[in-house]
Amino acid sequence: MSLTATAASLTLIASALPLLLLARRDPKRLRSVAGSVLAPHGQRTRQGLAAAALLPGLALMVLGYWPAFLIWLGGITVAGWLFAQGLASRH
Repeated sequence: MSLTATAASLTLIASALPLLLLARRDPKRLRSVAGSVLAPHGQRTRQGLAAAALLPGLALMVLGYWPAFLIWLGGITVAGWLFAQGLASRH
């Protein structure tokens, strides 16, 4: 596997976990689910998770791996969309 593909894959994995944690406890989504036992994260926690999700992309920018950064940017956008669709309530 090339350095670009490796860097993009590792950063996508590193960004997807905090993004998934954000998506699971999204306040708007939890309000729409009747009887949800999960409480939304606090504002500081949401900000920290958002920063953690963006840091791998920032690292790619600083290191100058621009092709890997563009792949990461598209991949994390798709991952966020998939998380939103997968966790949406089915009323």
